[in-house]
Amino acid sequence: MGISAAEFAARKFSPDSAGLQHARHFARNVMDEWGLTAYVEDAVIVIGELIANAARHALESDSRDETRATAWLGLVRRQQAVICAVADPSPCAPTLRHPGHLSESGRGMQIIEALSASWGCSQPQRSGKMVWARVPTPPQRP
Repeated sequence: MGISAAEFAARKFSPDSAGLQHARHFARNVMDEWGLTAYVEDAVIVIGELIANAARHALESDSRDETRATAWLGLVRRQQAVICAVADPSPCAPTLRHPGHLSESGRGMQIIEALSASWGCSQPQRSGKMVWARVPTPPQRP
């Protein structure tokens, strides 16, 4: 289930592999609907990293807990960009790490930085935060 309007779309996702796959699929469909098929690969990679970070660092829950934490993926189309944002319940801001050459993880924010024009994080609160990235696209036609 998602929410959609002319230049806005959002979808809730869970940290399991099916939830992450559905979020990526949702983003791909929205980008296609907006006529941004040529830019979908970079956007989906950025979105994949944003939602993977949320799943790993903010949505980890006790397997005995019946109420699973969720997060939201939001996409906003703006002049020459799509803003990809993930809101999650963690009050911890992301950090750009510099892992060793043989490290198996820790490069997500580097990938986001490389493929986006800019990225940032809302002021973290006890209730969570929003991490966003601005993925460049061509100017919109009137």
